[in-house]
Amino acid sequence: MRGPLASEDSGAPAQSGRGESAQQALTDLGRRFAAAARVTVVVAASLVALLTEPTRISGIAVALVAIAWNVVFCRLLYFAPRPRLVLLDTAVVSAICLSQPWSAPPELDFDGMTWWYAVAAITVVTNQLHTGRVTGATSTAAIVGAYLVGIALAEPETWQSEAPFALWMVAEAFLARCVRVVVLREGRVADRLLARAERIRRDAEVVEARRAAEQGYLAALHDTASATLLMVGTGVLPGPEPWLAEQARRDLEVIQGTAEAMADEVDLIAMLRDVARLTPLQVAWRSGDELRLPARVAEALCGATREALTNVVRHAGVTAAEITVESGQSLVVEIVDQGRGFSPRRVPAHRYGLTGSLDARLAGVGGRASIVSRPGRGTRVRLEVPSVAA
Repeated sequence: MRGPLASEDSGAPAQSGRGESAQQALTDLGRRFAAAARVTVVVAASLVALLTEPTRISGIAVALVAIAWNVVFCRLLYFAPRPRLVLLDTAVVSAICLSQPWSAPPELDFDGMTWWYAVAAITVVTNQLHTGRVTGATSTAAIVGAYLVGIALAEPETWQSEAPFALWMVAEAFLARCVRVVVLREGRVADRLLARAERIRRDAEVVEARRAAEQGYLAALHDTASATLLMVGTGVLPGPEPWLAEQARRDLEVIQGTAEAMADEVDLIAMLRDVARLTPLQVAWRSGDELRLPARVAEALCGATREALTNVVRHAGVTAAEITVESGQSLVVEIVDQGRGFSPRRVPAHRYGLTGSLDARLAGVGGRASIVSRPGRGTRVRLEVPSVAA
């Protein structure tokens, strides 16, 4: 259903969820500009006419009615537009124009620059900025017709001389309508561009989410089954280990996505001890008894710690390691071994263990990993998460 204040551009795009459309914003701007411009012109013209021209009592009354009505109408138009408001406004302004035989002084020269002309002209022009085509054309025809009839009743001999001014009023209304059409057309173009940019953004988010899911799956696979199988396949384990079956079961749960969901907060120390227990290392601890963290942060630290311990088992040539947990300006977990060590600069960039399992895991919680090692001097892996994240 289409009311007098409805936009003629019914194909306006819907809001994208990020705010109103550009076309709707321009429509609201046109309506508010029309209200502000009209009340300014009508009030100013009315006051000037009352102060500078000889006026009948009836003319003063009409001018005051015009000021009061325009203030009310423009306030409603600015803040709370109503569908049938323009019809009532057209009737009121037409009545003001028809009152010229009784409200205009007898000696007034109708030369087109009268107070009534100013009221009629600003009304038909501003109506084009907030109404549909049919409503705007109907309102213009009614007001211009009433203006000419009012002059014809007031000056029957010379009213024809006002016809050019009435035609100019129509031309002004047509130009205002053209401005509205062009502005709203550009608003539609802007909305299409914004909608296209939103689609591209959503597609990029989907791609990024898929990539993150794939990376998470690869990280889980690397940290679980592949690490366990690699230790078994390369002979790192001398024989059956009591913890191997349990570790294999947990690996399968992680890969299949059936692992039990964590609570909002968990005990990091208990989780790290559980990770260390499922390795063939003798781990010395330098930590408190309990440290509760958000589950997401604790999970990232435990995943990185397990990868560090796996590297000790596979490469360090020792059976012992030390884990230190410190909490201060940042939360730090260090894994230290006294094994054969290596040169971090010589590790190929494609090796997933360093770049993916450590840095990428901690980057997801705002943390970072660093490795200090030298051949024959052991290795120190430092995992650090800002306290604000932990």
